[in-house]
Amino acid sequence: MNNPATPAIRHTGVIGLGALGRPVAELLLRAGYAVAVYDVRAAAVSALQAQGATACESPAAVAEQSELIISLVSDRAQTDDIVFGVNGMQGHLRAHTILALGSTLGPEPVRQIAAALEAQAVEVLDIPISGGIIAAQQGALSLMVGGAAATLARALPVLRVFAREITHTGAAGTGQAAKLAHQLVFGLNVMALLEGLSLGVAGGVDATVMKAVLQQGLANTGVLEAWPDLGPRWKGMLEASAAGAALPNLRKDLHLVLEFARELGVSLPIATLGSEVADAGLATGHRDPRL
Repeated sequence: MNNPATPAIRHTGVIGLGALGRPVAELLLRAGYAVAVYDVRAAAVSALQAQGATACESPAAVAEQSELIISLVSDRAQTDDIVFGVNGMQGHLRAHTILALGSTLGPEPVRQIAAALEAQAVEVLDIPISGGIIAAQQGALSLMVGGAAATLARALPVLRVFAREITHTGAAGTGQAAKLAHQLVFGLNVMALLEGLSLGVAGGVDATVMKAVLQQGLANTGVLEAWPDLGPRWKGMLEASAAGAALPNLRKDLHLVLEFARELGVSLPIATLGSEVADAGLATGHRDPRL
């Protein structure tokens, strides 16, 4: 519950208007919030402007208009650019503005950003997201939130517009730790499901029947439940990438998982092998249209 002496947040910003950012901004607009938006793609900004958002030409402009800013850009490089770049938010954020970092970055980048903005009294939350595009459109995302409890309390009314499950994990950076652990299980789950389906189909079981068997047993998972809508997208993420190309999220996140594990001295042999298989394009079943 908000402190009665603290005015409720009304002016929000969304930076990064992709698969998650656009529906988040749309839901905030429908809920009656003022929403300032920025994306490197002018068409994405224009689409939100047509729905009532304020179009901004830089992250700095979003910062100047917002009490709470949600960053949903792709990776650490883009996050550093919108915060510290030539047209970045640093220097334009007002005291007690909340910066909510929704990208999967790992804990250390979040802590570095929080430390850099501390002198401006900017409050940083890391809010990595689970649930995917459909959950975003339905306002049913899950958030793992790291940061001060008082900051989260201020942000909650805004976050609840697009998230159904909001779990406070601890200090800034712990949301990222929880998300990486989640992504380890998720990524291996996708590949294990494809292997299980491939084995069953090779043994003469129809793919639809095999999925029903899995759903009825202990092997049932959220990945399997979402497979009709998101399975094709996840399978596509298991294609080998051209040299130098950006990695799709599933594989990028496995790389972050392994980097974090090395920092902590945690051995992850199954995740290591899974990441290597995925990067090589060798995941069983990812090209099988029956699955």
